[in-house]
Amino acid sequence: MRTRPSRGVFWLAAGAVVLAVAGAWRADTRAQEPLDFATLAGDGPIVDESAPALYARELGPPQRAAMTFREVARESVFGPASEDDWKPLSLSTFFTEGWDRPFANAPKGTHGAPRGNWIGAPAGVFGRFATLDFFYTNHMNPVTGLFLTANAPYMPVHTLTTGDQYAGYATVRFPLSARLELQFGTVFVDSRKSSPTGGYVANWGDIGVQARFHMIDQRNFSLVSFLGERIPTGKAVNGSGINFVTPGLEFWWNFAPHWVARGGTLINISTGRQTATNVYANQLSVGRYLTTENAAFFKALEVHVTASVLSDVAGRKGYITDVYIFPGFKFNLDKDGKWAVLGGAQTPLAGPQPYAWQPQFSLTRKW
Repeated sequence: MRTRPSRGVFWLAAGAVVLAVAGAWRADTRAQEPLDFATLAGDGPIVDESAPALYARELGPPQRAAMTFREVARESVFGPASEDDWKPLSLSTFFTEGWDRPFANAPKGTHGAPRGNWIGAPAGVFGRFATLDFFYTNHMNPVTGLFLTANAPYMPVHTLTTGDQYAGYATVRFPLSARLELQFGTVFVDSRKSSPTGGYVANWGDIGVQARFHMIDQRNFSLVSFLGERIPTGKAVNGSGINFVTPGLEFWWNFAPHWVARGGTLINISTGRQTATNVYANQLSVGRYLTTENAAFFKALEVHVTASVLSDVAGRKGYITDVYIFPGFKFNLDKDGKWAVLGGAQTPLAGPQPYAWQPQFSLTRKW
């Protein structure tokens, strides 16, 4: 039986955002409260503050003052993010731990796999990076389809046109604490035919904003929830001008030596024009690191393949389902992994347009 997505999914995700912001505000407020000397000293002996040596001996070494939310955010974005400062996070302490601690890069898993973004795959981790991507779609058949990149829900969707498609988009992530991260993305150019017999039209696309929450952060496993908003700043002729609200989950798992699995589930809930539809997407990616950061060429080279299943659950496209595979690769250009090159090709296996495929390339800058 076909079912429509429950509105409860949206309200649960919206509630998570409200609780997260409230927790961050409360931590910020507590950090600004004056120090209570009586509480600090407890019931111990009265200390003569006129004797500095005795005072220091009784109180012990000075404690680092709690950071405000603004200070945590500044340190998360511009600080060293040293692996030495990383601490694991658990789901049971989601509301009480990590909000007042700056982001720090996680060390490699115990099985030797580093964390980082892959092309065409869910992230499942936090990170500070910006990417510049270009993709090309070979011969878009004039049929109704979804053809939506699941891990970038602000991407253009399929329209009733034919011919090729050329597009570029950019993404940037800013961790604001060990628990909270913001992601921004936009398609800065999309070029395709205005109609099966028309010429090519290029326009700016939609903008995506995503709030991401680190639910679990362990050495070999990471779980991230998110709530995204697609802002309709593009043109309908280019498959844009669509408003989506997107809640979802992603994971990262270093399950064996140099092997990593990533996966995700999300739903794009259309709140705008009726030509769009609600799309439920599931992804699973498996990859292996073939070289280390010290390799002479192709440093930290990894290869992976991602399977994606996207389904129209609102019935506006006839309840169609698209199935894709996305083989991809990534390697660093420097030993520290500040710069990386990514590539791959999204290929439809099932759905209304089984012959269109998308090669894609990306340049990533990590800081």
